[in-house]
Amino acid sequence: MSSDPKKSSRPASPSSGGSNRPQAQASSGKSTAKETEPTAGLAPTPIWLILLFALLFYWGQLYLDNHAGGFDPQVYEPYASVKQVKAANPMSDEGAVIAKGEAVYNQMCAVCHQINGLGSAGQFPPLAGSEWVTEPNPARLIRIPLHGLTGPITVKGQDLNLPVPMTPFGETLSNADLAAVLTFIRQSWGHKAPPVTPAQVAKVREETASRSMSGSAPWTAEELLKIPVTQ
Repeated sequence: MSSDPKKSSRPASPSSGGSNRPQAQASSGKSTAKETEPTAGLAPTPIWLILLFALLFYWGQLYLDNHAGGFDPQVYEPYASVKQVKAANPMSDEGAVIAKGEAVYNQMCAVCHQINGLGSAGQFPPLAGSEWVTEPNPARLIRIPLHGLTGPITVKGQDLNLPVPMTPFGETLSNADLAAVLTFIRQSWGHKAPPVTPAQVAKVREETASRSMSGSAPWTAEELLKIPVTQ
């Protein structure tokens, strides 16, 4: 028997599995790749991380506050403030007087007139910019801390009526202390008035020796204005 050449040359049927198997495997590989491809998403920030950053920020602020010297170029190691730098360096006689006056002011006066000298509205008159503070002759000014002050007074164009008399310091502070604190307020907050000397305070103290310094005889603005500032 002889074989039929037509039958031997017939192409394979599409339904036979051999030739389509690689294509099916490729399609399956693409499908798997698509399924496993990573995607970007959003997730909440952990609370512990937020707290950590907050603590680091707080620590940084404390460190700068204690070691940066207020970012003042006058401050250098090992000092942390301008005050420390000034205290560590020699002072002139005038600088020593002002430093002493500042200490007295902070202890005795700042509670009413404030550190910035602006006083308290309706209660304590301002010292910063006050014409009573910067008069060339301090004769009137010296009398105020010696014996106190009461009643209405005009300061910087504003009429004030003191609710309580000012406490006198004539019995508490020495001539040198009074001179120092008055010099401090006359040369602070932009003031450029001449310093007050212990001799000037002693002179006024002697002139007013008959006036009580216990608080029973405070000055009024009317009385003070009668004292010539040219004396």
